[in-house]
Amino acid sequence: MSPAINSNGSLFLLLDTAVIGGCILAQLFSSGNLIIYALICYVIMRLFFTSLSNDIAILMFLIPNLGSTFIYIGASSIPILNLLICVALLKLCITFLHDSVNKKFLLVVVIFVMYEWVHIFLYDVKTLALLFSWSAAVIYVFLIVIYSRSTYHHETVIKYFIAGVAVSIIYGVLNFYNLYGTLLANNPTIRFKGAAGDSNYFSMYIMISMFSMLYLLKKESSKWYQGIYPLLFIFYGAFGVLSLSRMFLLVVSFLMVIMVVKVLFSIRDNKKILWFITMTFLLIASFFLYFSEEIHSVLNLFLSRFTDFLEDPNGLTSNRNIIAEKYFDLIKADFWSLLFGIGIQEYYIRSGVFLETHNILLEILVVWGMMGFLVFGLFIAIVFYISASKRKISETSILGWLPIMCMAVSYMSINAMSNESFFLLVFFAINHIYEFN
Repeated sequence: MSPAINSNGSLFLLLDTAVIGGCILAQLFSSGNLIIYALICYVIMRLFFTSLSNDIAILMFLIPNLGSTFIYIGASSIPILNLLICVALLKLCITFLHDSVNKKFLLVVVIFVMYEWVHIFLYDVKTLALLFSWSAAVIYVFLIVIYSRSTYHHETVIKYFIAGVAVSIIYGVLNFYNLYGTLLANNPTIRFKGAAGDSNYFSMYIMISMFSMLYLLKKESSKWYQGIYPLLFIFYGAFGVLSLSRMFLLVVSFLMVIMVVKVLFSIRDNKKILWFITMTFLLIASFFLYFSEEIHSVLNLFLSRFTDFLEDPNGLTSNRNIIAEKYFDLIKADFWSLLFGIGIQEYYIRSGVFLETHNILLEILVVWGMMGFLVFGLFIAIVFYISASKRKISETSILGWLPIMCMAVSYMSINAMSNESFFLLVFFAINHIYEFN
């Protein structure tokens, strides 16, 4: 990237962060929809008048802020991301209207989308709107994958996503102080969730941003900027801890071990990351020394989420095992549901369980059945196959796999398939594998 392009990209990042972030934060001080409508107008304008490579970056900025970026239509709330994906898809289709698409790849995506549309007879009018936005997300990601060489710039997407997480954190801090007057509520049921709307999703976004920073660190030549990443890593990690997500603690600890081992076995190729790890641990040790009381308070609160439920398996899993049992009973009672599922849109209401599965594998089985496992697996395989044209999988680094590992573990305890953001994140994480070097 030339210096001029890089400079323009930084200016647009600052502009988008100021305007989009400002609108998101303003939601805390406004009760109407006026600000969110202004945000929608600004993002639509940016989507139509910016480069294709910036479109998905702007959408990724919104993902960590999904809990505060929605509009009400009647009694229903709809994330504005759903609408904006449709706008981005329209622009993409117009741009490549006369370009050919590999028919085999196109067939896989058509089968995937139509497989979900087969369940249309089980849906009501409201659910149909969700079906359209879900289909748009799948098709948009497919086309971005196909045309990624001219429509995608990984460094830009990472920066926008990290900036989006920063806005989410600021929103959460302001909201937390407004509600409780402190960040340390000393109550394991009061968990930091930023602007994500849910602490578990928030902690996943934090983890993805933390380990995506390694890509920027590898490309950074300025010593001054390199010094920012350890501080940023710890800063984001601290708010991940405040989410009190048990998953966060376990996954980050495990991936940090992987990162250290990888770097120690290939120091010559990872000198910047070795320096980053060293500085990170030194800073953490310093913070423990100077803020020992506050850190011990948070850690005790965190550990209580493990120890308080040692004799209560239901509490330890937040009743996820009970939810799973209900869904297994549901699909075992109907052979056709086991084979083809009940459809993804608002399945938790139509199932009668009224709680989502909180597990991606169970979710696929419930909504698409055993056949759906094959169809979804084929779609993901196509995304991997096309992305792998950049590099062989044997040439990738384990460090490039860290964000997708975060997602894989996280989605074992949260919902995935019904969220349009899931497909954008999957595309991002798979590309990160092949872009990282």
